[in-house]
Amino acid sequence: MSETATTPCPACGTPGSGNFCSACGAQRGDRHCTGCGARIPAAVNFCTQCGVAQAGRGGRQAEPMGAWAVGATLSVMAVAMVLWAATKRADAQGAAMANAGSVGAAPVGAGGGSPPDLTTMTPLERFTRLNDRIMAAAQQGDTTTVITFWPMARQAYEMLPTADRTVDSRYHMATLHLMVGDTPSTLAQADTIMQEAPDNLLGWYLRAVVADFQGDSAGNRDARDRFDAAFEAQMATGRQEYLDHDPMLRQFLDRSR
Repeated sequence: MSETATTPCPACGTPGSGNFCSACGAQRGDRHCTGCGARIPAAVNFCTQCGVAQAGRGGRQAEPMGAWAVGATLSVMAVAMVLWAATKRADAQGAAMANAGSVGAAPVGAGGGSPPDLTTMTPLERFTRLNDRIMAAAQQGDTTTVITFWPMARQAYEMLPTADRTVDSRYHMATLHLMVGDTPSTLAQADTIMQEAPDNLLGWYLRAVVADFQGDSAGNRDARDRFDAAFEAQMATGRQEYLDHDPMLRQFLDRSR
């Protein structure tokens, strides 16, 4: 009987076989750039040689992105990242996943146990885990990890059923878009949040941060004023996303005032 050959995952390094990594969900194997023909990892959506964006899953062209873009965005977003770091999930699902460990946080045999198998998770659990992995890397200035896991997080979000595209998941997707410099997609998510829940604090927060990122002081001030004006009434609704992000929202209110 022949043994199945194993190879390291291009994203997290976990040995395995098949088309996708059981630890982090990345696609295995290499492919070739459509621009220059250079060999590139399957998990990367842009060529590291010439910068040409590659077609993602389903043939859709990926947005161009490089380490310089992520690095610049992380620098500008330093204050926002401090606020994100204060955000804790209070739901049981988040607590259970935190106990299991972060994606790629500890290799097998390193004292952290085996990495979680993303293939056994629901679409929402997978998106949540990847989002947390990217945020943790961003807080440490690890742009390589941000770039590596960003395409997987985006694909995980696109696979979410309508019922899971809540204000909270839209907010987290918006922050991921902002982290890689895609402000139009960030604003699109903010607009959708505001359509579903008028005066939602996370919507005003996102608009304020984007305005600050773009150097729009008037837009930033307007969004902060609207956030401030809506704060008490919105918090009184007890919406779940407000409970989950309470420390961040209150810190942002203090800074706005």
